[in-house]
Amino acid sequence: MQSVVLPLSSRYREAVFFSLLRQQVPWAFLSMLLLDGGRVARISGITMLGFWAGVALMMVSRPLSPSSFDIMFLRWGFLPLNVLVIVLVGVLDL
Repeated sequence: MQSVVLPLSSRYREAVFFSLLRQQVPWAFLSMLLLDGGRVARISGITMLGFWAGVALMMVSRPLSPSSFDIMFLRWGFLPLNVLVIVLVGVLDL
């Protein structure tokens, strides 16, 4: 049985490591430390799943030639997305 490997640009690798190590892992750790019954941690986890689903679609559609917007979204898209989701959840009182 052969496995299929999707060749990716090296620009994706740098942006993924930046996003994970500099933003998402510290944010996840800090959100788990809050004493709110895990509400912010759940919201952050759902935001991370949505973010990485979008990144996966982006990588599948343009694996070898990412646009500058793709790299910018991958590097800096999680924190504004997370803030937006937290504000929306607070406004909608979910």
